[in-house]
Amino acid sequence: MRISIRQNFVAACLVLAALAFHGKPSQAATTWECYVYNPVATQPSVQAVVHMVDEIKEKTHGDLVINVHLGGSLPIKADGITAGVQDSVIQFGDDGFATGTIPVTGILHLPMLIQNESEMKKALEIVHPYLDAAYGRRGIEVLGQYYYPVQVIWGRKKIESLADIKGLKLRVTSVEQGEFVRRFGGVALTMGSPDVAAALDRGVVDGAFTASSGGGIPWHDLLKYRFAFPTSWVNSTYIVNEDAMKALPPATQAIVREAATKWAAWASQEMDRQEDELTKQFGKAGMVLTDAKPEEIKEATDKMRPYWDEWAKHHPADAREALGKLRAAVGR
Repeated sequence: MRISIRQNFVAACLVLAALAFHGKPSQAATTWECYVYNPVATQPSVQAVVHMVDEIKEKTHGDLVINVHLGGSLPIKADGITAGVQDSVIQFGDDGFATGTIPVTGILHLPMLIQNESEMKKALEIVHPYLDAAYGRRGIEVLGQYYYPVQVIWGRKKIESLADIKGLKLRVTSVEQGEFVRRFGGVALTMGSPDVAAALDRGVVDGAFTASSGGGIPWHDLLKYRFAFPTSWVNSTYIVNEDAMKALPPATQAIVREAATKWAAWASQEMDRQEDELTKQFGKAGMVLTDAKPEEIKEATDKMRPYWDEWAKHHPADAREALGKLRAAVGR
């Protein structure tokens, strides 16, 4: 499935405007392919990308056109977006499942390490230069980052406490998140966003980790319980093939970078704005909403603390260094 960025008549108007502005025919437009892991066009993270490419097309007078493909519409798995951009199969990607290819991103997924939004913002600042370097080694430029509201636990079956995790099959977004499930007696299944609805519908999984303004939008009808336990945070990174970027005129490169920064920030803000409102709507529709207890948060933090050290031992030096800085910053 492809999202049309503009209707043909609008594109034609932009071409005419460009001709009038430059006084001579413009060169043929450059076309990029963009892939997002989310399959739902109404989700804010997807809307942000659509707004971004629309703005780029307008500001470049149609010289750069970016076709947006929803998750599941191309034969690229969610965790294959990094490789897709590296190989220029796609030139632009919304990369939210990169912990296997860019290990330093796993820091942001470590359960119970980051416990509020202020700490998440610190974490993003700390991790950013490491992301730049890691992606750069693959010939990829980082254009921006956004993050979801804190990931909580949702279930088809009863889940109102940490004890209820035992025996449940829960979809997670990373190995790190999966470790939380395992340490509380559940079974973790990692899968990309396009596969979750079918897995819930068929009972392959009993629930999932997400936010109301994330997976809650497409999956809430398949879920009965929302346990607001703040397990971890999830970020996603706007990435572009370096060679594709360098082939653009400098002015166009500046437009792309500015738009990516702007709309990545918008995605975070919009999901945060929608989170409480959506949660209340789900509750009014019959979903059982349960808040976490302070003693449960302490229990989980104590249980996961040894895992942070174990994680560091099995990851590259840059990831260990970044983790050390983050732990010092948040006091854990």
